[in-house]
Amino acid sequence: MNTATATVGESTALTKEDVTNKLINSASTWAAASTLIPVNGLDMVALAAVEANLIIDISSLYGEKLPKYAVSGVISTLLGTLLPVYGAKLTVPFLLKWIPFGNLVGAATMAGFGAAATYAIGKVFVNHYENGGTFATFDPAAVSSELKADFASKVKS
Repeated sequence: MNTATATVGESTALTKEDVTNKLINSASTWAAASTLIPVNGLDMVALAAVEANLIIDISSLYGEKLPKYAVSGVISTLLGTLLPVYGAKLTVPFLLKWIPFGNLVGAATMAGFGAAATYAIGKVFVNHYENGGTFATFDPAAVSSELKADFASKVKS
């Protein structure tokens, strides 16, 4: 859904906030599902693709048309910001994915990381756009505290 409003039924119009929340929730679900891919590394590629599509969809709501390649560097930087926060919890599950049946434990932990990271990235971008920012003015370093806080709130919930 790439429009600022959508109509449900006959008379209920969704606000931009409703649409962005639906985009973020849907992407978070897909992010968790992407980590179930049993091939190490491919799960992270799929996670980054989900997050790239989320940023493209959110940007579109705010009038910006972005190609996928434009957001890949930002995704890498933002995920790199979150890895130290959650990294120790990911090491063992990442290694377990190499062992038969260990991938179930690994996938569950990675699913939590993927969903929380996607939620945080979506919220940070929405907040940036709501405050008049553009993709060109987005500075990952400037939002790292907000990103970590949004991530932590989702991990705890």
